Amino acid sequence: MSSLIRSVVAVSALGASVQAALAQAPGGRDARLQALLARAESLAAGIAREDSVAREERHRERLATRFDAGAVTVILPASVGGATGRRFVEGAARILDSAGVIPASFIAGRIVVAYAADGVDSLVRAARLDKRVRIGADISAAPDSLTDGLLAADVLAQSYRGTLDPEWRKWLPSDMGMGWNMRIEGTEAVRELMAGETHVGALCLGGSVAGCRLWLGLDRGAQPYQVAEIRRLVATRYWPRSRGLLAQCLGGSDEACETVARDSGLIPPIPLAPAGAASRGSLLRAVRRLHGDGALRAALADTAGSVGERLARASHVSEDSLVAEWRSWILTGGGQPRVTADLRDAVPAVLIAALLLLAAARTGRWR
Repeated sequence: MSSLIRSVVAVSALGASVQAALAQAPGGRDARLQALLARAESLAAGIAREDSVAREERHRERLATRFDAGAVTVILPASVGGATGRRFVEGAARILDSAGVIPASFIAGRIVVAYAADGVDSLVRAARLDKRVRIGADISAAPDSLTDGLLAADVLAQSYRGTLDPEWRKWLPSDMGMGWNMRIEGTEAVRELMAGETHVGALCLGGSVAGCRLWLGLDRGAQPYQVAEIRRLVATRYWPRSRGLLAQCLGGSDEACETVARDSGLIPPIPLAPAGAASRGSLLRAVRRLHGDGALRAALADTAGSVGERLARASHVSEDSLVAEWRSWILTGGGQPRVTADLRDAVPAVLIAALLLLAAARTGRWR
């Protein structure tokens, strides 16, 4: 019970006691009891004023406040403050622009609304934003929620993801490649390729474009895993494993393992591609860097064929050429790729491969 509630209860009890005493006093004219009653009423009035002021202050702190940057509009509680709110929405705009995935027209048609904000309807009507789609978001005034605008950018990205067809939704990284950069995610993608966890990954590292397509999950309906790799995934991802196909797969049935790999209802499902989120995000970033924002957005708008076919069609190159471009781009840390690579082109990739394979041999599964 809060101190305010306790005070109200105490004052109410005092008032009731005084009223009862006055009723029992001769003629109700006891001056001392009258004074106590007046005091109780005064205290109650003071508490009511304090409560009203406190509620008004809370309302002011939660009052909906609009912030804009580029095509991004965010509504936050007023307690965030002007400088922090502007920094937050500007950060969201930068992240979305750097990813290049979402059309500006989509962003401009939406408003990110913090659940903590009050009076949103009034603000939206006054600003004539009624036709925009509102997207609720759990954005508080806490400093860690407002550091860089990533929360707002991610809300918009997930909303856009929901408009795409199932082929894209299954393949795209969960973060839609937001915030991807060569120093962090690019390094992670290279390390993943060098790790040699799957047969198709090793083929891709060795220069096989077909292996790269399978590793990235670009070919619709293709099976990128060998049976032993499926069995290892089952052993590390699922519990309990005591019955059904999972147990049969672990028990040595290759047919059960292949069935498990095709089971889209498995939770969690066997990954569509051996390549993780950072690696698939690297392909999106390569398409944008090498062929422009228009190519990436056109590919995401495409609904025909496999992911690889869509990306290649939007980039106006063959699928194999696109994958070869990506491989060279990621292994050279973003260097300009050549589709027809010679020995000199392969030197940076070979050096990087040698270093990372040495590290893997010392600390990884090959030790």
